[in-house]
Amino acid sequence: MIDQDRFGHDVTALMETLRAKLGARGSSLHKRLRRAGRRLPKSGHRAGQVLTEAERWMAHPKLRARLDAGKIDAALTEINRQLEDVDPVDARKGMLLGMAGGLVFNLMIAVAVLIAVLRWRGLV
Repeated sequence: MIDQDRFGHDVTALMETLRAKLGARGSSLHKRLRRAGRRLPKSGHRAGQVLTEAERWMAHPKLRARLDAGKIDAALTEINRQLEDVDPVDARKGMLLGMAGGLVFNLMIAVAVLIAVLRWRGLV
């Protein structure tokens, strides 16, 4: 049987980690995992589904007794292990570099089109 207080503490800590590492906001674990999106691997989403299902079952005393503590601990370990590898500064830097690369590419295309139009009109 699972200790309800320890499980609640673990879920709260996981929600704070999701907020700190991935910037996922929301009022529940389900919403935060959904907002994490592709930044969390598929196995992390599966572990999150196990935890959200367990969170729902914890509200019912008879269903709480049927929860598998080993499965829940494994899911918590898996998702926390994956979140340890996330570096929010590096992710932010990668996002900014990707945006800058796209902007530079679009500017190069615009300049090439401008030069082509000027040549076609005979101005260059």
